[in-house]
Amino acid sequence: MKFNTIWIASVPRTGSMWTTNVIREMYKISEFNVFPKNMIQLEKDWFNFYNANAPFDENELNRFVIKIHSKLTVVPPRSKIVINIRNPYEICASYKDFMKCNLEKSINVAVNLSNWIKYYKNLEKNILYIKYEHIENNAKDVIANLAKFCEIELTSNQNEYINSKYSKKNIQEIIKKNDDEIKYQKNENLLINEKKIVKFQDGSYRSFDLNTGFQSGHISQRKTGEWNKMFTIEEKKIIIDKLDPIAIELGYNSEKTN
Repeated sequence: MKFNTIWIASVPRTGSMWTTNVIREMYKISEFNVFPKNMIQLEKDWFNFYNANAPFDENELNRFVIKIHSKLTVVPPRSKIVINIRNPYEICASYKDFMKCNLEKSINVAVNLSNWIKYYKNLEKNILYIKYEHIENNAKDVIANLAKFCEIELTSNQNEYINSKYSKKNIQEIIKKNDDEIKYQKNENLLINEKKIVKFQDGSYRSFDLNTGFQSGHISQRKTGEWNKMFTIEEKKIIIDKLDPIAIELGYNSEKTN
């Protein structure tokens, strides 16, 4: 049988959640059965779901859309891979903001993008690369390219519908609705569906949308190009020293002022 699985295998904070939802929506519109039915939180559970269901599935109307942040050692049978690419400076800022982690961890995630691209280029076949900036500036073209890669024919109206449904504004509304719901339930001491929150050891949490996987804080208020606004002068020096060669290698502008 031909392929039945699309892997979105990218480093964090590159737009992979948007990509995952767009692909799922394309298949739904095209009357395929999309799995998993609900989004999954833990990476190991994504792998477990795939291994238990996709390899031997014989229904030609079934499609599996799997989102991970781990490297695949090979292109799995009957699979294609989508890799999201983003300016490493933006990844660093976005990851630090979203994960509330230290600077070193944020830099390492951004550095890893270069390693991933080199690694996947050795696998060569059945891989599509899309840039975060293209999602921001011309999402309809990205959707069209994804549809072609996923072997789907979309009308212009279907493309427009998907573009609108997963616009930044609509995603923010989804997140706000979930945040408000969880906050209300906590304030009223109501029972909360544990699948709808992501818990952390310090007692904090994020809402988690079962349909899309978007979480609290997933969409930053910061615009592309404003990565340096959240760092000190000393932090920026460290970041530029580590990330500038990678940014240039990936086709982005140098941040060195000289």
